[in-house]
Amino acid sequence: LRRTPATYDFDWHNAPRRQFIVNLDSSVNVTVTSGESQTFGIGQIFFVEDVTGTGHFSKAVNSESRHSVFIPVDDVALRQIGAKAVTAQGQPAQGSWAKAKAGGELEGCVFDAYGTILDVNSVKAGPKLLGESWAMISETWREKQLQYTWIRSLRRGQDGFRSFEDVTRDALDYALEFHKKDTEVGERDREMLMDGYHTLKAFPESKEVLARVKDSGRAVVILSNGSPEMVQAALEANELDTLVDKIYTASHLGVYKVDPSVYQYCIDELNIPCSKLAFISSNGWDATSAARFGFSPTIWVNRANLPEERLPGAEVLKMGQSLDCVIKNLF
Repeated sequence: LRRTPATYDFDWHNAPRRQFIVNLDSSVNVTVTSGESQTFGIGQIFFVEDVTGTGHFSKAVNSESRHSVFIPVDDVALRQIGAKAVTAQGQPAQGSWAKAKAGGELEGCVFDAYGTILDVNSVKAGPKLLGESWAMISETWREKQLQYTWIRSLRRGQDGFRSFEDVTRDALDYALEFHKKDTEVGERDREMLMDGYHTLKAFPESKEVLARVKDSGRAVVILSNGSPEMVQAALEANELDTLVDKIYTASHLGVYKVDPSVYQYCIDELNIPCSKLAFISSNGWDATSAARFGFSPTIWVNRANLPEERLPGAEVLKMGQSLDCVIKNLF
């Protein structure tokens, strides 16, 4: 709680932190660097985040003292309540957090695609071309695919962005050489393996779970690192495309999960705060990152029954070994 005097006339200054201000018994006039001026009255709440730059100018109205409450918040809290940020120029931030809708009901479920809905080990040509070596090569392929997305995200701006399809091809080439199969598998066969990503099989329970969510009236959303074409083709191959309302991918962002901008892009497009969106992933690193971002609830489909992740967000995860756990936790 803070009292400002009737003579309050504070020249240009920055907010000390991102915070809400609640006016209790008087008004304040705030001017931002664009020249726009606005008066906030008794009982009004406004949010300031101009912690850098020129800042803002504020002064008392009608020479009245004012009592106000200052509420510091962090990014996760803002996303959960669906606050609309305001820039130092006094304009709504582009791509800012969605306005919260009335009520507290879950409005949608955001699913990862690969390993969650689609089985990455089900590339049709794999066993035919590689026989008993396929299982090991498929595991290495997936491991390097993930590693390359993480490393390229960390080195963003240094090496240039490579599409998910290119990253997947790089990982395949690595896996074949690592398992000493690179001389046996020619270009045509590699293309067959790559094409397999367009027809990956869905896990047996995927269709029922997606249908249950859709029938409940909640949005069914895919958020994937994959390219839109790859994800769409695989959903169509499994007759799941009609059950999915939206497909969002990292392809045009120049970065991959777990960069927060990917999760932010999803909630910006949906215009739903993440506190009203469940997030479901078979990848512990993805699930913990989504939980830390603010999705609630977040479900880890721990198909391999792996140990608990030692990462922030792990403590709030709901867990199961198949997508059926979505029904158990949400219905």
